[in-house]
Amino acid sequence: MEVNIKFLGGALEVGKEGILLTNGITKILLDYGSTVSDEKPKFPEHVRPSEIEAIILSHAHLDHSGALPYLYVSGAPELLATQATIKLSKLLLKDFLKISGDYLPYETKDIEALEKHAHCVEYKERIVRKNFEATFLNAGHIPGSMISVIEIGSKTIVFTGDFNTIPTRLVKEAEPNVPPADAIIMEGTYTEKDHPDRNEMERLLVEEVKNVVESGGVVLIPAFSVGRSHEIIMVLRELGYDGEIHLDGMAREAAEISLKNPSFLKDAKKFEKVLESINWIDRWSERRKAVKMPGVIVSPAGMLRGGAAVFYMEKVAFSSKNAIFIVSYQANNTPGRMLLDTKSVVLHGKRKKVEAEIKTFDFSSHCGRKELIEFIKNLKGEPKVFLVHGEAENLKKFAQEASEKTGHQVFAPANGENVVIH
Repeated sequence: MEVNIKFLGGALEVGKEGILLTNGITKILLDYGSTVSDEKPKFPEHVRPSEIEAIILSHAHLDHSGALPYLYVSGAPELLATQATIKLSKLLLKDFLKISGDYLPYETKDIEALEKHAHCVEYKERIVRKNFEATFLNAGHIPGSMISVIEIGSKTIVFTGDFNTIPTRLVKEAEPNVPPADAIIMEGTYTEKDHPDRNEMERLLVEEVKNVVESGGVVLIPAFSVGRSHEIIMVLRELGYDGEIHLDGMAREAAEISLKNPSFLKDAKKFEKVLESINWIDRWSERRKAVKMPGVIVSPAGMLRGGAAVFYMEKVAFSSKNAIFIVSYQANNTPGRMLLDTKSVVLHGKRKKVEAEIKTFDFSSHCGRKELIEFIKNLKGEPKVFLVHGEAENLKKFAQEASEKTGHQVFAPANGENVVIH
């Protein structure tokens, strides 16, 4: 029996990921995210919750989970995800509602309903439902992220979500081998670039941090609450920076969730030890104190849109002895992107030139170009490969190049496109 794949969102773009699998008997939804760089969030194409047998959520980030509660306003589909993903999603969704609530078509009760209808899965666990079976593998992106292998009818579909085959301090690398499949739906965030050597990037970051702090400055590192902020503090401590580290925002709650789910961490004991060595910031008095002493402040938001990092930016940005180190992806139309492109920020409605040193460090938790090619090359059988989660021109160009280099059929579908797997 054939399977239809419909790309509801996240095709030829980064954001609002959503993919629908149907075979005439059942419907399975893979992720259902939102845009994160728009003031008014956008969602994937609408689906009827009552028709969905199950939702498979690859990981907690809002571009994959941000629209999910909307499906629980009038429906109750089963949600399949790891325990870490469910708890981290709930944390991020509640914050999303607080920041963008005027534009979101759901409420806190719908986020609670999402958790109520969730079934927690483990890596390498196989689940059997009435109309499909699925197995889940480590995706190596953030704690709890997973690659899904879905058997629907006589067809096997692999959905990578965001994945990373390079090990990090926080999580193990993705499962290197996926089983033979009829179709692979995979991310292509970095089809146009290779990431620099991870060890060298870590060494450089610590060296630059030490230089600034030893000269009496403050280093502000805006970072995502889930994943990146924790990765950075581990790098700093494990490579010998023993100065002050302040961690602000939701990163604390996210860390506590990760520690309660140690099977999704590379080394939970090491992570806990690092957390015990830093300063947790809870109050405004502590924030004001932190910016007055040499040290490192790691704070959301990673793209400088909201969060405590905006306060820190105002205090750190206008002295040449300080530094702002960017370690996260900066989407277009965000304050972080403006900072990189123009070396300026908008505060209280006025654009101001930044005097602090600005540097970027590539700590991506996505595969780079080389790893994506290698992943496709190593696929067993003759699957059709569909690229999502990337810039349009990059995905189209890479699809052609990857087809030529690997011998597999690689496509870059558009939103709204239907593909039939015979």
